[in-house]
Amino acid sequence: MVSKKAARVRGRSIFRELGIAFFLGVILLLLVYTFLLPIFFVAGSDESIIYLLEDLGESYEEAVKANPEAPLPETYLIQSAFSLEALPAEMSRRFKEEPLEPLELYYDDEDRGCDAEGNCKETYYLYLYIYPLEDGRNLYITLESTEEYLEGSEEDQVVLLAFAIVGIVNLLATFVSARILSKRLIRPIQNLENWAQSLNAENVGETPPNFRFRELNNLAVKLTYTVSRISEFVEREQTFLRYASHELRTPITVIAGNIALLKSQESGSEDTVPVERIQRANLNMRIIVETLLWLGRESSAPPRVEKLVPAKLIVGCIEELSYLKGNKPLTEVLDLSEDEAELPKAPLLILFGNLIRNAFQHAQKGEIKISYQNGVFEIENPVSAGTKADATSVYEESFGFGLSLCERIARRMGWDFTLEEQQDAIITRLVLRPADTGRE
Repeated sequence: MVSKKAARVRGRSIFRELGIAFFLGVILLLLVYTFLLPIFFVAGSDESIIYLLEDLGESYEEAVKANPEAPLPETYLIQSAFSLEALPAEMSRRFKEEPLEPLELYYDDEDRGCDAEGNCKETYYLYLYIYPLEDGRNLYITLESTEEYLEGSEEDQVVLLAFAIVGIVNLLATFVSARILSKRLIRPIQNLENWAQSLNAENVGETPPNFRFRELNNLAVKLTYTVSRISEFVEREQTFLRYASHELRTPITVIAGNIALLKSQESGSEDTVPVERIQRANLNMRIIVETLLWLGRESSAPPRVEKLVPAKLIVGCIEELSYLKGNKPLTEVLDLSEDEAELPKAPLLILFGNLIRNAFQHAQKGEIKISYQNGVFEIENPVSAGTKADATSVYEESFGFGLSLCERIARRMGWDFTLEEQQDAIITRLVLRPADTGRE
């Protein structure tokens, strides 16, 4: 039976995956934003300059309508003319080689005050915008701008500090937001997990709680339906076991009563041996039936533990199953300890009988080594190269018990059962623990 202690389930945590995905998504968004920010900044600056110079052109055009002698737009940083050649020579020289079109912004830059190492004090920018007037002329408007480089200035330090603070606050806000979002998504899943663990045959008919999300509520309904079907199946199986327990015990009891009646009657010595064999077979049948019924009841008490000599049970199984050898050249090599132990007799009879039966049935020739020492039962079954592949599956096909039954009984009792394949033999080993009276 599965231990009640919850084993650590392997797999990734949804909480962690969502947190990492959200955090990485924000970091990626910040990187993309940082990459695109200069591009949009430059584009925004160009649009601002175009808007400024175009507004100057429109203002001049309105002024000309009111006063044909209105002066051209001109300030400390702005110059204008009706042709490129009419601009100052230094300005016209910079755009002389370019094909100029109306409603387009052109610019030229130049580093100034550079030393021998290439460090410059400032960058000079010159913008040119051509505004078409309604009378067919073009108004050439220029804008000058200078960007100075002040190394180590307090302004730079303040800007860097501000960027650092904003970055740290942004990361903290991202981390907190990721945790809050993940918890809001994970808490209903954890509630569903806790509810599913508490679901049993008694409360399966109750309405599932609300887990906030429609998908989780649908899953809860399906879990309820599944557990309900399993509970009905288990109830049918338990009912069958109760009926089987009664129906199987009745003929066994009848056989036992008739055996006792036969033994009470006077008969010759030649009748004693068959009657005793029938009596032993009937007793073993009763023990096996009780053990199989016990395996079918997960919550039932373990078989009764008694003081016995395992070697005697092994010898009894060998005698009862020796007919399986037939005329095959097989011999048993026994190494059995006569030590007593407190063990449940019923599971031992099934395991000993099943393993010895398999050895006698599937071995073709040679020595079958059977040993029991210090609580370890071992059978070395010789196999030939041609039959080894078949021999490895003997426990799956033999008399309906099979390897699964041996493993289940051993696991239920807390014993170790192993199957080892060698070049010319198959070794089955059962390690008994007298102190362990069975696991639930």
